[in-house]
Amino acid sequence: MRETIRHLEEWANPRTVVVLTLLLLGALWTVVIVSAVSARQASIIATGERLQRMTHAVEEQTRHQLRLLDIFLMSCESWLSANSSRNPRSDPAFRRLIEGFRSRTGESIDILLLTANGEVSDVRSKAKGRLASLADSEHFRGALANPGLFIGSPERDPSTGHLGLPVALSLQNPAHGIQMLVALIDLPRLTRAYDEQRQKPGGAITLLRRDGTILARAPDDQQLPSRSLADGELFRKHLATQSQAFVLFDDKADGLAREFISFSSMPDYPLLIMVSENYDDALAAWLRQTVWIVLLALGVTVPLTVIAYRSLCLLQALASQNAQLQQLVDTDRLTGVSSRQHFVETLQQELELAQRQQSPLAVLLLDIDFFKRINDGYGHAVGDQALVTFATVAKRCLRGRDLLGRLGGGEFSILLPETEVKQAVRIAERVRLEVAAISIPTENGTVQFTVSVGAGAACATDRSTDDLLKRTAQALHNAKAGGHDRIALA
Repeated sequence: MRETIRHLEEWANPRTVVVLTLLLLGALWTVVIVSAVSARQASIIATGERLQRMTHAVEEQTRHQLRLLDIFLMSCESWLSANSSRNPRSDPAFRRLIEGFRSRTGESIDILLLTANGEVSDVRSKAKGRLASLADSEHFRGALANPGLFIGSPERDPSTGHLGLPVALSLQNPAHGIQMLVALIDLPRLTRAYDEQRQKPGGAITLLRRDGTILARAPDDQQLPSRSLADGELFRKHLATQSQAFVLFDDKADGLAREFISFSSMPDYPLLIMVSENYDDALAAWLRQTVWIVLLALGVTVPLTVIAYRSLCLLQALASQNAQLQQLVDTDRLTGVSSRQHFVETLQQELELAQRQQSPLAVLLLDIDFFKRINDGYGHAVGDQALVTFATVAKRCLRGRDLLGRLGGGEFSILLPETEVKQAVRIAERVRLEVAAISIPTENGTVQFTVSVGAGAACATDRSTDDLLKRTAQALHNAKAGGHDRIALA
């Protein structure tokens, strides 16, 4: 019974319940956090792989278009060299060459002829001779200063007014005053092609020159072309150490805040492909999944907390009830002193302690003289009153560690730890005198009684409480046989 109560008290201990609950909740939320972090990392890796594949595809598409353009411009240069006597501005064969190329490119590229002073000529059938001068344009000056193809900043097509991306080639052998060939890529069409490939809704594809100038971007933003990102984080931090990578970009100064970016610098052209996706859009699926996991964890946490609280209350109630039951077991219901079972258990513990420490231990057995006559002559109610009064008087004669117990009927016992038998006799004498002075008035007269006492002391040969109690019981028997109201030693 005591062992059961002890276990219940351990489980009912608030610290135990709180610790177990916190361990369970800690394990649950550790799993939630680890899974969320792992899922986020997996989502970022998947985004990086997707953007890098898109970057490679856009790079190959751009490279193919530039190679095709390079081949055509070289073909035009070869035609001009081979036909130096023919004027390309009006020659039908050269015009068919230009129109055939425009047809194969879906009329997305215009070819212009520039003289040494930057004057523009259009050889198409709708051309009206010389157009405005481009002598001050970037691509004109750049192509003159650099051999091979020069890609300039976006400019307006002099013939159509459309925004175009100029690719210029300065001729090694000018003919008929033609110094330069310029292919003008229709920028809206290029932007639409990029727009079809970008990750929607928040993704973007940007074509830049290696000096940081934005050449094209999807979705279209009229303010971005020709703007430079050379001072931004991409060029300062990443391109300085690697030609291609996948990074988290958070440079508000560049207007590209909080984005995942995959970039690749083309080794054969002075261009840079940058494919980006909005951070929130890229992690939206992960965020939704994490929210559901957190809600599920909360759905477990709240009931678990409630269950733990209710369990704690229940265990405490059970422990309290068992403590009350144990109190009933340990206490004599009538007198409030120790019960026989509790007295014997305590005596066993004190006997073992006395033997280990070699300290004295004394026991008194007390029996109310002729108690049966009180019950029979005055009634059980008076007999009960006599027992209660005796217990009250006897407890007044005891010390702190002394224990008074009722063994049954009118028989009591007193446990006296660390007490020699001589001191026990003095205590017994005090109890005997106090009891003799008890006077209980009743309807049938006053009840007075005495008590006989047997005193015994523990010895090293006692193997159990029975040995000590038998000797003390014999002393009590001797006290009664000697005439009652006296003390006898074992």
